[in-house]
Amino acid sequence: MKKKYLTLIVVAVILASLGVLEYTQGTVSALAFDQMQYSYGSHVIIPPTTDNGSYLGGSYKINGTGRDFKMVLALYGAEKTESPLDYTSDGLRITGRINTVKATPQTIMYLFQKNVTGAMFNTIFTGDMNMTCAAWTGTSNFQNDGKTLTGTFFINGIYTDWKGNYTLTPDSESGKMMIIADYVYYNKNNTQDIINLHSVYYI
Repeated sequence: MKKKYLTLIVVAVILASLGVLEYTQGTVSALAFDQMQYSYGSHVIIPPTTDNGSYLGGSYKINGTGRDFKMVLALYGAEKTESPLDYTSDGLRITGRINTVKATPQTIMYLFQKNVTGAMFNTIFTGDMNMTCAAWTGTSNFQNDGKTLTGTFFINGIYTDWKGNYTLTPDSESGKMMIIADYVYYNKNNTQDIINLHSVYYI
C-alpha cells in the first residue's frame, strides 16, 4: 500500500513538473513538436505597387521536421521582368528554425478542426530564418504571442540594403494570410538617402 501511494506521489510530481514546464517554457509542446513532420503550401498574391501596375502571382511550399523547416517561394514569370540580381526562376529559398514553441488550448482545438492557419496563429513561438534569392541574402527574426505574428528582417543586396518589420494576420475577406510590411531601403554608398515603403502581400 505504501509503495502504491509513493508511486502515485511520484506520478503526481512528474505531471505537476511537466505542467509547470509547459506553462512557463512550453517544454512538452516542444518535445512533441520536435517529432512532427509537416508540409504546407498555398498561393501568393502581390498587389501592384503603382496605379498602372499588375498583380504578381505565385506559390510557396513549406517542409519541415520539428523545429527546422525549409520554404521555397516562386513568383510566376517574375524572372522575365525582374533584374537577375533581384529574382531568378530558382525563387526565394528560406531555411529557418523555431527556437521556442508552446501550444495553447486554441492550438489543439484548431488542429482537431484541421485548421492549420488557426493553429499557427494561436501557438506561441519564436524563431529565425535565412533567405537567399538571386544575388541577395537576408535574415529575419519572428515571434508570435498567440495572437499576433510579427518579425523584423534585413536584406543584404548587391547595391542596396533593405530592413524593416512585418505583421502576419489572417484576412477574413480573402481567406488568406496577409503580410503587412513597413521597411526602408538605401544605396550602400549613400546610407543617408533612405526611401520608406509600405507593402501588403497575400499568401
